[in-house]
Amino acid sequence: MKFLFTPALIAPIAMLAACAAQNEPEPESAVEGEEGAVAAPESGDAGGDGLILDTDAPSGTVLIASGGSAASFDPECVITETGIAGIENPATLGDFAEAFPADTALAFQPVYMVDFGALCALSGGEDAICAIFESYDVDAYDGNIEVMAMGVYADQCRTAEGVGPGTSIADAINAYGDPRFGFSYENEAREYVSFAEAPDAYSFRAESETGGAMQVQGNRPSGRFGGDYAGVEGDSYFETATALPDARIWEIWITPLP
Repeated sequence: MKFLFTPALIAPIAMLAACAAQNEPEPESAVEGEEGAVAAPESGDAGGDGLILDTDAPSGTVLIASGGSAASFDPECVITETGIAGIENPATLGDFAEAFPADTALAFQPVYMVDFGALCALSGGEDAICAIFESYDVDAYDGNIEVMAMGVYADQCRTAEGVGPGTSIADAINAYGDPRFGFSYENEAREYVSFAEAPDAYSFRAESETGGAMQVQGNRPSGRFGGDYAGVEGDSYFETATALPDARIWEIWITPLP
């Protein structure tokens, strides 16, 4: 997913998710270079922290307009051990929302995956940067919800070593050393990949078109995966150091260290 991640564009691009639920509406404010992009919503119910809750968003999603000044927002989207795009690990969803330019539209998804919800800035209707929270008993947006990690999915975002979503596992190995892919049935069989020399704050997930098309016999991760588990044995946890040929990173989480 390629996109131009600048403060001037992030709010209009984010609203594409809402537009998908409508019948080709006329854009309120087109942005040069971004076909079909529209401005953040001007209507809705006022929510906490001075945000606007858009009740016309697609089912299961609430669009929230940031009221932040974003003085530290970094359009180059550098990933560090303590944050993304100049947004340092936020304590709450309200802190995350306030870190973006004013009127940036964010998508609140209380069921993002099993056990987790997310508040995400979008690009082209896809997740770009998200604040991740534990979703137990959460069904409505509240700025006081605690953030446990930040996730990055936009392939413009990169660490100082040049690694980010879309980076091939081969290039990630050059930056961070030998990989280790693994999944456990006790953790929804989600595959994660670690690297011998990567910062402890980073958690990676990989994908592979080869893996998606494989008819793997026996145990395999659920969803996207990049490791080759052919012949790997185990009980509930399975691990391999071998990547599928076209494996690449699609998600990085940044988790505050103790």
